[in-house]
Amino acid sequence: MASNRVIKAKANKNAIAKPISRPAKLASEPSREILEDRLEFVLTCIKATGMKIDMGAVSRHYGISTNAATLRLLRTKEYVAKLVRAREAAQKDDKAQKGDKKPENLED
Repeated sequence: MASNRVIKAKANKNAIAKPISRPAKLASEPSREILEDRLEFVLTCIKATGMKIDMGAVSRHYGISTNAATLRLLRTKEYVAKLVRAREAAQKDDKAQKGDKKPENLED
């Protein structure tokens, strides 16, 4: 005769439910510094090759006036120039700080 008692089964490794799939890692967004470097690179390429930008086509693409597109490019160039100046100033400061350090253990 079967008993009516409930028997608790012990969980083992194989009985534990495992997730079927893991969520895919989202692609990390490039840092602001990387984006600024890429922007500087593109503008340098445009400047170095003397490439002329078709502002009419750009303005049609963005749905803005040609003047607005021209001003956006001008502001972008000014922004990149400001970044370059700041980076060069930081590099000069780093070089100056390294040059100011003198070995302290030298005695006359």
